[in-house]
Amino acid sequence: MNSLFVCYNMGGDAMEKYKYYIIIAIFAMIIPILYKMTIIHHEVTYKVGDYQVTESFQIKNKKHQYEYQIQKKKEEYSYRIINNAHKRKKVIKEIKEYKEGTIKCIIPIYKNTNEVDIYCREGNIQVSKYVLKDKEEYLKIIKKAKKYQIRNIETDNTQKKHKNITFYSNNIPLENIIIIWDYKGIIGAKKNKFYDQKFLDYDLYDNIMATTTSRYFVLFENTSVNGIEKIHCYDLLKDKYKIVTLKEKISKDSYINGVENDIIYITDKRKKKQYAINIKKETCKEVGNAENEFIKYHNGKAYFMTISDFLSENQYFQNERISNQKITTSEDLVLEDDCYYFREDDRFYKQMKNGNRVFLFQAPDIEKWSVQQDDILLKKDDKLYLYNDQVGFQLLLEYNELKYNNNSIYFLWK
Repeated sequence: MNSLFVCYNMGGDAMEKYKYYIIIAIFAMIIPILYKMTIIHHEVTYKVGDYQVTESFQIKNKKHQYEYQIQKKKEEYSYRIINNAHKRKKVIKEIKEYKEGTIKCIIPIYKNTNEVDIYCREGNIQVSKYVLKDKEEYLKIIKKAKKYQIRNIETDNTQKKHKNITFYSNNIPLENIIIIWDYKGIIGAKKNKFYDQKFLDYDLYDNIMATTTSRYFVLFENTSVNGIEKIHCYDLLKDKYKIVTLKEKISKDSYINGVENDIIYITDKRKKKQYAINIKKETCKEVGNAENEFIKYHNGKAYFMTISDFLSENQYFQNERISNQKITTSEDLVLEDDCYYFREDDRFYKQMKNGNRVFLFQAPDIEKWSVQQDDILLKKDDKLYLYNDQVGFQLLLEYNELKYNNNSIYFLWK
């Protein structure tokens, strides 16, 4: 069959109208894309079967974070996941449920991914997989749900000796590095690699000013009475070391407030000044002084304080112990990334601001613990432990020096 093409000359008015329609069409395609790019938060409530789902989305630390409260009568499940669902709403399409004895579990099924996990209650409280991992009823549920490939939490006691530290490196999550300050430099370990970097020619035992950013381990050399001039920086991504020299010294009587958006904040108590230090750009900016209010970050939000209020006590951005009688009567309570973490006797819990408490694990005689991006790092005697929802409660390393010095000599990088 022959096709007939008719060619004609479009008049000026018709051509202008044609261009106008093209522009309208382009804008019609671009505007929804631009609008979606501006979305950083949404909250929506919807039904999935017999369950009511409250879904909250936000972008934090450049990650797409979804929080869920899933409720059916008196049963409630709360959890948070990192999931690049392209900012979609109503992401859960189905909820599978299983029950054995006093244990009830659900497995949410999502629209955009095959990744699944299981959330459980025992009696009238939500509990972690780690709490249930050895219970017969839970193991029966895992067997029933085997098509979803829910892995039970296991402990690996394989030891790897490096220097004078015993690492249980198979228990270190893939995205983490555990770092020890060994008085001259650092020793680090991840699942399949060790790190060794010397910083100093002498031993530094006390007044260790060190922290981590999303890329660097950072040590402020604070031994001279003349103050801090050198910053030692080890790039954990590129395995490179550099020294940054400050143009203006910071006095010896200084401490690290914390890290926010990869900026390290330091307060110089003698000079009564606060500095913001960008290691990547090698810049140091004075942000708090007699004329300008000091900055304190809490739960990701900036608060401005007068010089007298700020300097009345040391101010820290992360892992401050707070009081909230609505959550717990315990004084051992931390609010981190819109989630409460707390200890009651030897039981550890977490609770999202709008969710129910979740019993995570039980560990007696823990001497020190801190939270970093949903990971809980715990110290007991000469041992370091890690808890997160994926790996459970795991032993990371044994290091005899932890018995005598545990102030800023261990770090968890992610």
